[in-house]
Amino acid sequence: MSDRVARIEREWKRLSPKGPVDAMGVSTRCHLISEHFHQATQESLEAFDLVPFEWEVLGMLLRRGAPHEAAAGVIARETGRSSASITHRIDKLETRGLVKRRSSKEDGRVVLARLTAKGKKLATKAAGPRIEAAGEVASALSKAERKQLNGLLGKLLESLDPGGADDV
Repeated sequence: MSDRVARIEREWKRLSPKGPVDAMGVSTRCHLISEHFHQATQESLEAFDLVPFEWEVLGMLLRRGAPHEAAAGVIARETGRSSASITHRIDKLETRGLVKRRSSKEDGRVVLARLTAKGKKLATKAAGPRIEAAGEVASALSKAERKQLNGLLGKLLESLDPGGADDV
């Protein structure tokens, strides 16, 4: 490999010959690639007057299907954000008329956020460009390579967040 991280790995290897320097390479590459995905996300959402933190919530609610609703705690777990952060995000989205919040009929302590018609329309319009932007960042990989990388990253994530898929 001849990317800029390869040089960094060689330098760390000299300093720590027995350390798991390859793991540092994975970490650094994931971070740098994540920055590219984040930038592409921002750019793809600008035309819709959205920012990534808004998209996280809107996209999550859209993916859930009708009635496009979830408890704030579920949104927090699925997005990997704190409850306080999600509450703030829902506040902002509600102010813009994109989501409506209500108390759960089953448990009044649970706050649910639901896409409004305006929110659903905006999220639906933004979804295509958002997906295309991710595809552009990953375009150096074939479909088979993306599948393989997804599997490897999923394995790593599952080891760090066991049961994460089951708690939402």
